[in-house]
Amino acid sequence: MRVVVALVIAAALHATMVGGSAAQPAGSEAEQTATGESTVLVPPQGGTARIAVHPTTNVLLSFPEPLASRAVASTKDWEIREFGDGVVARATSPKAADTTLALATRSNSIRVNVTLTVATSTADALTLVRFKASTAEEAFRAAVQAEVERQTASMRAEIAEIKRAIATKIRDRADNMVARRLLTRHETQPLNAHDRNGDHVIVHVEEVVFLGEDAYLVFEIENRSSSAYRLAKVQVHAPGGKDHAGPASALSTVADDDLSVIGVVAAGAKSRVAVVLRQVDDLLARPLTLTIAEPAGRGRITVRRGIVLR
Repeated sequence: MRVVVALVIAAALHATMVGGSAAQPAGSEAEQTATGESTVLVPPQGGTARIAVHPTTNVLLSFPEPLASRAVASTKDWEIREFGDGVVARATSPKAADTTLALATRSNSIRVNVTLTVATSTADALTLVRFKASTAEEAFRAAVQAEVERQTASMRAEIAEIKRAIATKIRDRADNMVARRLLTRHETQPLNAHDRNGDHVIVHVEEVVFLGEDAYLVFEIENRSSSAYRLAKVQVHAPGGKDHAGPASALSTVADDDLSVIGVVAAGAKSRVAVVLRQVDDLLARPLTLTIAEPAGRGRITVRRGIVLR
């Protein structure tokens, strides 16, 4: 991290030492918007700015006071004309060669060499650039911020691409694992076990799906109460008291931002839930107990009979 910071500051020092202040995004003091606008801070010793212009669009170079002398005349590649306290420029061709304008205000508070170049894409093009006089400290701070933004933008793009690649690889591996389990074992055993709590919330244990070495116990929550049931815990105990439940997933009927809640069943609604049982062969022919509960153990329901896997 220290190396990155050092490189950023070095780049900013180089920009300010050569009197530069690029027309690039840099937060509040040198900011480019989605409409192609930018503000350039020019230090007391003068500065430079490289401005990309789309060949079909004008760019306005705006100053806080009139310019000291007439702008550089047009060339065969660029049309340059004065406009208020500034200059309007337009490329005459997509292949226009770069051109440089030496501009200064009447009070000499702003002196800047502006290099106009044709933008490679519309997103990179500017249509309005405001030049502002600044102190050396302000220009340095803006240059540092611009360099940080430039480097972090590239890093963010690389990280996003890495995340996409990782997500694809994880999905491919998960799909491959499921496919292999399907080829090893894929069976369904119907179950018929039920229980309820005092709030008229009922659990119907419907089936178990064997997939490779694991299995998925599938049950339904029928909420006959007057309030939503917020499922927070699923446990599957074998004789001896050990909990064999893995991750559980529910088809919620109501959205909930609480990450500790597995799913929410609205009042009067039903929802199916599946819980993973790892290494299910160890549980065959043994009576199992399913327990579900809301946060803090509220609304607990335990199904004690009828869950035996074959």
